[in-house]
Amino acid sequence: MGKPLFQPDFSCRRIGMLAFADCEILDVCGPLDVFFWANLWAKKIGNATKPVYSIHIMAEQAGPVVTMSGMKIMADTAFSDETGEFDTLILAGGFGVDKAMENQELIDWLYQMSTKVRRVVSICTGAFLLARSGLLEGRKATTHWLYCERLANDYQNIQVEPDRIFIRDGSIYTSGGITAGIDLAMALVEEDWGSEIANHVARSLLVFLRRPGGQSQFSGYLVTEAKTRMDLRELQAWIIENPKENLSVEELANRMAMSPRNFSRVFVKDVGMTPANYVELVRVNAARHKIENTNIPLKSIAEQSGFCNDEHMRRAFQRQLKVSPQAYRERFQLISE
Repeated sequence: MGKPLFQPDFSCRRIGMLAFADCEILDVCGPLDVFFWANLWAKKIGNATKPVYSIHIMAEQAGPVVTMSGMKIMADTAFSDETGEFDTLILAGGFGVDKAMENQELIDWLYQMSTKVRRVVSICTGAFLLARSGLLEGRKATTHWLYCERLANDYQNIQVEPDRIFIRDGSIYTSGGITAGIDLAMALVEEDWGSEIANHVARSLLVFLRRPGGQSQFSGYLVTEAKTRMDLRELQAWIIENPKENLSVEELANRMAMSPRNFSRVFVKDVGMTPANYVELVRVNAARHKIENTNIPLKSIAEQSGFCNDEHMRRAFQRQLKVSPQAYRERFQLISE
């Protein structure tokens, strides 16, 4: 078994999970299951004599909490009865987060608790509770990819990074959508007890210890339309429909009857990225669709999606998705070979 990873007198870490009506049940159960398996493996291979984590669920009041799916979870106590004896405080997300944000007692409690715990963690749209309390001010953060633009618009002093699975900024941790809470919980276990325990937990749950890539693998376009110019929106639609065409800045500028320099300036201002980056995203998305739904060779997919060759496509996938086309096919192809 080797040298024990733990001493028998180590302290148990108390985890507080905040739930609310219409929260996402997987935001609650996913991370808590990670901590359960960490307890099991700490005992099995680390010679721990007691759990390394204890779990405590809180809500507006003790008792059943109806989640988005209609399933109920049981809260041990009301959050207002807890005064701060937690190592880690975790906030679930879900459709009910907007109503939860209106609860000023909850927001004030959350801010006070942040000074008493070692780390504060949000799952999915739980990041909006952190933002509402001011705890994300001046920090990097992420949330479910569908809500990143809203978070950035509503709280412009937060540096929102939409492609990240999770982010740590000081003692504040935020994660992307739903199952990203499992990724973040895995990272917390590794941070607390090392990679051996975390690897055993990952194998037990059949998940990655460190998932390759980011939310952009799963979210389709993280690209917004032009904010004000209808002619740019029409151009964007044409680009999406014609990824194989010559989409150089010069050619696109010519279609808009602009100089290349002026076109690039206007595009960046209204769309929020360069024309070249937008074109690459469009072509990557076109290739993704073919990879997921066909058995066409990657070389042919590259040509059909507007890339010069399969090597150019590979580089684009690495830039945009942090994963190769072949690895993407192995994970996400929807049809059998």
